[in-house]
Amino acid sequence: PTVALREKMTLFWHDHFACRVRSAYLTQLQNNTLRKHALGNFRDLLFAISKDPGMLQFLNNQQNKKDSPNENFAREILELFTLGRGHYTENDIKESARAFTGWSFNPLTGEFVFRDRVHDIGIKSFKGKNGRFSGEDILDIILDDKQTARFIIEKIWKHFVSSEQRDEDIITSLADKFFQSDYQLDMLI
Repeated sequence: PTVALREKMTLFWHDHFACRVRSAYLTQLQNNTLRKHALGNFRDLLFAISKDPGMLQFLNNQQNKKDSPNENFAREILELFTLGRGHYTENDIKESARAFTGWSFNPLTGEFVFRDRVHDIGIKSFKGKNGRFSGEDILDIILDDKQTARFIIEKIWKHFVSSEQRDEDIITSLADKFFQSDYQLDMLI
């Protein structure tokens, strides 16, 4: 793939994973993550951006603790980044927020930190499944849902092909192939 395509996809992901970061260092870390994964695997990108210090800070996940879960991070993961509105319940938000408790970062280095003292180890119910889910488990369950592939393909179509016209057959075919490839973005090139 060309450098120009990588940069266009980096910009696309920057818009998709909307985030306002005031620290130049954290902004650069996030941009590096988006560029690194721009044409790779969406699963890898989702896991990386979910542990990104700028994203965790912007969506207040450092305040997400077992005694008082903060739902902001979980809501955005479901609504804006993966499944889209209408493909999850309010309970899915509450339960996934519990799974993301303890996800934080070191403010000096920007490294992801899991704080087990504030993580909710209880059983959670998410998208019809029950278990002692971690944040990683939640992301895996989301990625096991074909709606995630469709949501991403629809956004890519709207950005690169047409925001006015949709070809449902092509979108469905691409979404199926994207899901079957385990979210390999290069299958779209």
